[in-house]
Amino acid sequence: METEQISPSLAASTRIRPPAYQPQSDPDEGDNPPNRGLNLRSLGRTLQRQIMLIAGITTAATVAAGYLAMNTPNRYEGDFQVLVEPVTNEARAVDPSVVTRTDAGVPDRGAFTVDYSTQLEILTSPARLNRIVQEVQQQFPTFSLPQLQEGLTVQRLARENDPELTKIIEVTYEDTDPALVQQVLKVTAASYLQYSLEERKTRFGEGVKFIEAQLPDVQRRVNSLQDDIQRLQQQYDILDPAAQGGQLSQQIGDITNQQIATQQLLQEQRVLYDNLRRQLALSPQEAIAASALSEDPTYQASKAALQEVQTQLAIELARFNEEAPVVRSLRQREANIMALMGSQAQTIIGQNLGGGTSNGQVTAFQNSVRIGLIGQMVEAGNQVEMLEARNRVINQARSSFEGRIQQFPEVARRYTDLNRELEIATQQLNRLQTQRETLRVEAAQTEVPWELVSDPLIPRDADGDPVPVPSRASRLVLLGAAGGLLLGTLLALLLEKYRNVFYSVEDIQEAIQLPLVGVIPFSRGAKQSLDFPSTFGADEMAVEDSRMGTAPFREAFSDLYSNIRLSEPPIRSLMICSPESGDGKTTIAVYLAQTAAGAGQRVLLVDTNLRQPQVHNRMDVPNTKGLSGILSSNLNSDDFIQQSPLDDNLYVLTSGPAVPGSARLLGSDMMKQVMEKFEQQFDLVIYDTPHLYGLTDASFLTTQVDEILMVVAANKTNRTSVERVLAKLTTLRLSSISMVTNYLREHNSPNAGGRSTPAMIANRR
Repeated sequence: METEQISPSLAASTRIRPPAYQPQSDPDEGDNPPNRGLNLRSLGRTLQRQIMLIAGITTAATVAAGYLAMNTPNRYEGDFQVLVEPVTNEARAVDPSVVTRTDAGVPDRGAFTVDYSTQLEILTSPARLNRIVQEVQQQFPTFSLPQLQEGLTVQRLARENDPELTKIIEVTYEDTDPALVQQVLKVTAASYLQYSLEERKTRFGEGVKFIEAQLPDVQRRVNSLQDDIQRLQQQYDILDPAAQGGQLSQQIGDITNQQIATQQLLQEQRVLYDNLRRQLALSPQEAIAASALSEDPTYQASKAALQEVQTQLAIELARFNEEAPVVRSLRQREANIMALMGSQAQTIIGQNLGGGTSNGQVTAFQNSVRIGLIGQMVEAGNQVEMLEARNRVINQARSSFEGRIQQFPEVARRYTDLNRELEIATQQLNRLQTQRETLRVEAAQTEVPWELVSDPLIPRDADGDPVPVPSRASRLVLLGAAGGLLLGTLLALLLEKYRNVFYSVEDIQEAIQLPLVGVIPFSRGAKQSLDFPSTFGADEMAVEDSRMGTAPFREAFSDLYSNIRLSEPPIRSLMICSPESGDGKTTIAVYLAQTAAGAGQRVLLVDTNLRQPQVHNRMDVPNTKGLSGILSSNLNSDDFIQQSPLDDNLYVLTSGPAVPGSARLLGSDMMKQVMEKFEQQFDLVIYDTPHLYGLTDASFLTTQVDEILMVVAANKTNRTSVERVLAKLTTLRLSSISMVTNYLREHNSPNAGGRSTPAMIANRR
């Protein structure tokens, strides 16, 4: 039954079915997305397709630029140069600002720093330019500020072949009137030189005003600090806190030493006093009283008389008793003397003790030793009292000095802070006064600080006529051509972006990562070629194809069928679909079925487009009964299949009359059973389906076929529709998807202009 011959080149291109299409991820999520960045090949194809548009816009822009260049009047340009900074050290040394600001004539390099960016902005400011315009208008009344701004260029001059900029400002002016150019340059040069002098004087004058505004506050600050220091000195009696602080510390040290010595002597005298008091058993007053009694003549005389009477009494008692008159007389004398002594003792003791005492040691006889001890005790007591008084005085002095020394750090710190602030304020006052005088000297200078390096002039020829600026016509034309080319390219890209279609096989291969198994070129005689009799031999078919120009068209279907026939595993059923209507899927389904039948396979072509059937018209068979009747009435499918008049091996099952719920019928179990039966009866079953974008009819068939052929019409099918349909298919089925490119127009078809169609497009994963 197999009658087709397979060429070695086709056999070598046997296609293994790839996995289902995977939608391209977002470029930010993938590591190496296929279409990331600028695709130069795609851009080249775009430019090639839109070459007429780009060429037209480029030509129009070039012609317009040429016309504009031819009608552009001659322009004249002149310039002058100004040196704004001293160049040599000698020049710096004699500059007025150096003389007033530096010592010993040594240049201060920091005084010559110029902010050129700001300086240029000032020179080109409207206020500065308006003065130039007003002066130029005296000779050229129509001259205006926009005209000056358009032609004037002020820039810092750069060295030739050196990126480093000089200290020279170059001023250039360009216009169509050479006299106006010369006048503008002359006025601008004078204005800029005058500006340099006025700017310096103004700057110095503003500096003087600023300093004079600051001086009163600084002077008041100095006076206030001096008054604070004076009050602090008067309040705490200090002149020099550093010296007085040392003296105060020395005095506290001396007082401390005196206090220690006094306390040591006081302790010694207290010990001596206590020992003498214990030995004498007398208080100091009692000791004085006892000493007074011992040294009183009257009391001692009475005491001697008493001893004499007592001696006589002892003698007489030896002879007489108490009643004897002599004894009684002596007793009387003894009593009288003792009374006298008591009276005398009481008088002396009362004077020393102020009221008497009960201590018998007071009236006892005090010998010379005790008298000496009494003297020592009295002297020790006096020393104790004296040392205690001295110690109290020292303590009071120490407390006074300690209070001062505790307060002194705060006073010294305040004094130091005030002096430091006074020193800073005084320095600021002196600096402001010095700077004021310096600025006054600088403001009095009348020499122009800027130097005119080159005079304002316009280039002239040998005859003295102004030389115009070299013609820019060629440059203008080139700019016009470049702009037109850029604009044309941009419009071409926008046009293709707006159309959003695939223009060629290459566009499809780059955008969709699926195998491209067939490219169907445009053919004018495609419809008539279906009417070739089935009895034609190969030679007769070739003659007719050559006559009608359908040879490349039929060859493309032979390549498509070869790719399907040589697939592993074998394909027994496939559905031919398209994202949108009008992509040519029915034509491809009919011709593919005819090609497969011509190769000796039993082929069944099923029209599943229950909404808008087309197969019966292409195959020229009636549509009175068909698939809709099988699905809706559960009838035997063999009764509905018709044999095609084109080939004995080609059979057709039309869609049949329209019935409600066609999408539901295609998804029924009955449809699944019918499809399984067809695969058992025929070698190849081809299902022509409705378009997929916006419809769900064909979605039910995707899981029941071995292969899906997605037809994409070049220069017609919308890219977005293709991407959405493929994304939807990946969620519905597991079998593979392949692409077929169909050219519906002759101008971009691969065989247009005598070009031949490739045998097969090899884009397999």
